[in-house]
Amino acid sequence: MLDKARRAGLDRVRGVGGIGVIPPDWRAEKRKRSGRQPRELLRRAREKFDELRRRPRPDLRALWSDLRELPPDPRELWTEQKRQDYRALLRKHRVLIAGLIATLLLAGADTPFDWGVSERTPGPNEALRVFFAHPQQMQSTPPSVRRYLNAITDGERRREQAVVAAAARATLERAKAEAAAAAAGEWQPWMGGTAPLPPGSILPGIGGFVLPARGTFTSGFGSRWGTFHNGIDIAGPIGTPIYAVANGTVIDAGPAQGFGLWVRIRHDDGSITVYGHMYDFFVSVGERVPAGMQIARMGNRGDSTGPHLHFEVIVGGQHVDPRAWLAVHGLTF
Repeated sequence: MLDKARRAGLDRVRGVGGIGVIPPDWRAEKRKRSGRQPRELLRRAREKFDELRRRPRPDLRALWSDLRELPPDPRELWTEQKRQDYRALLRKHRVLIAGLIATLLLAGADTPFDWGVSERTPGPNEALRVFFAHPQQMQSTPPSVRRYLNAITDGERRREQAVVAAAARATLERAKAEAAAAAAGEWQPWMGGTAPLPPGSILPGIGGFVLPARGTFTSGFGSRWGTFHNGIDIAGPIGTPIYAVANGTVIDAGPAQGFGLWVRIRHDDGSITVYGHMYDFFVSVGERVPAGMQIARMGNRGDSTGPHLHFEVIVGGQHVDPRAWLAVHGLTF
């Protein structure tokens, strides 16, 4: 009775939660549930392995073709989508963009481009870009230089006035010195007799005449360059002393057309000598000058091609050859 009840209780709890007594025929029951024997399973596994071994090897080219047919990379799809969006945006605002580009071109039209400029010496038959500090500008008429010429003329006029004023002061100083010497009882030229020459003078010859300047004879009396040359030219450095050729009185001292600065002296025999293109002079109109006195310095003023003295001689109102006139008085170049 107890055994039957105990067996009935075990049968009720068998297989619940893994608790119970394992029946003696569990292996047979397991084979029935699986429906396969170990040998059958091994046989089938061997057949499957043989089938896989007999299967041909895969073609790598076919595999590569299959890979190429795969869906595209999402990053490429994103890039293409962005491109399409940019194209649509450009088409939408094409008028605004065109106006902006035109504005930039006009704003940069005056900008100098110095790229590609080289300072090397070009070879034969070789074109080379040349750099300009400022853009080239075309002018229909050249700019006037009148204001520069006017400034030069005004400067010359001021300098000539300064030379005349300095000569007047020098004359006044000599007059004061002569007056003081006369008051002291010394002989003066205007008293008659012989008196010492001023500093810077040279002694005249036996005939009382001296050469107007020491230098190189460069041009004579007569026709020259299609015109008539009324005197002779004696070239020398600027500042070379110029002397009165004989005793006389200054009748002109100042600016003269074509001569720059000149001095004219009327001598005791009535002849007149002219000294032109001088740098400056030291005598004034009305002053009595002795032969050999330095009256000026050689210059390059007026219509001149170089520093020199232009010397003329006028006898009886007519120009004569200064070389011949000086030769009569025993002087030659």
